Amino acid sequence: MRICLVSSSFYPATFYGGPISATWDLSRKLAEKGNEIYVSTTNANGNSKLAIESNKYLQKENNVFVKYYNEQIINKFSLAFILGIWSDIKKSDVVYIQYLFHYTVLVSVLVSFILKKKVVVSPRGSLSEWGLNYKHKWIKKIWLNVFIRPFVVNITWQACSYLEVEDIKNIFKNSEVVEINDGIDFDSFQNIEIISKLELVNQFTNQNFKKVTEVFFSMGRLHEIKGFDVIIDAFHLFVKESPNAKLLIAGGDDGYESFLQQKIEKLDLLDSVFLIGAVNHKNKCKLLRNCSAFTLASKFESFGIVIAEALASGTPVILSNKTPWKDIEKNKCGIFTENNKNSFYNSLCNIKEKKFDSEVIKGFVKSNFDWNIIVNRFIKIIKN
Repeated sequence: MRICLVSSSFYPATFYGGPISATWDLSRKLAEKGNEIYVSTTNANGNSKLAIESNKYLQKENNVFVKYYNEQIINKFSLAFILGIWSDIKKSDVVYIQYLFHYTVLVSVLVSFILKKKVVVSPRGSLSEWGLNYKHKWIKKIWLNVFIRPFVVNITWQACSYLEVEDIKNIFKNSEVVEINDGIDFDSFQNIEIISKLELVNQFTNQNFKKVTEVFFSMGRLHEIKGFDVIIDAFHLFVKESPNAKLLIAGGDDGYESFLQQKIEKLDLLDSVFLIGAVNHKNKCKLLRNCSAFTLASKFESFGIVIAEALASGTPVILSNKTPWKDIEKNKCGIFTENNKNSFYNSLCNIKEKKFDSEVIKGFVKSNFDWNIIVNRFIKIIKN
């Protein structure tokens, strides 16, 4: 089967975080099952362009081909994409489209409808209450009603979680919606080097601390939606009782870094909280494996790939109840809490007292979110 995967950005555009890695991994796993994956994307990587050959298919893996269309206006317009996507879709058996509020989606949905192709759309949080109300609210409403609703009968929706199922049904009540989570490569998070908390902190902060007790780790693009300000406020309370504890936050700047840095300085946390920038897979694994707990205070997550990665590392998590991980406490994997500083502070205190079994945590994520499981679920919806 030939699958045309349409995404506004694609690996190695790692600026956009977890969804890029997830889409790349899904493409490879589908290819391993004998499918041909032809990706139609752009060369956008945040506010810059990928240094990569454009406007032609490049073979990335066996059965995985990617065409990075050059954008004249980054994130807004590619003439080559508009002229080329018809041919890409015409040659395909199924069209898989990611996101919603992007010109690549509009053009691809229309072309797929005209060519009578099966279409699967993953909105990736675009239809959440937060997503709909964050910037350009009325433009998004018009976009959905004018450019998406007329073609809904031709679309199968892929929701990454039960929260996204609800979001899609709230907008398109009678649509076909299938819940298929993102996956992770469980094996790549095993057999990671174990180092001391002190060594971990000194390595990633370039400091020379003499004593470190707990290390809490958070990760994601530095954007308002990720709620890093909530974690910093909570840690400000926590560090009064545990002065040798540290908080490390990894991620590239998406317009929020200066605000977070000012907060750190204002709360006198320069020796306790560190923005360590974007990290590669190897360092992410090291941080997740050796921290005391992973914590995320997002205002919304359609899934939260880094959460699954933390669990694959055997690390307990402290999560906002705005994420779709309400079962983590039942499965003895962490704490699910209200999204405010006092609740997160209490969770930081409580997680020290709880005894989590790393093998139980790993078992939960392996049996539910490993790619070998997820890819088979995905194949079912594209073949139906």
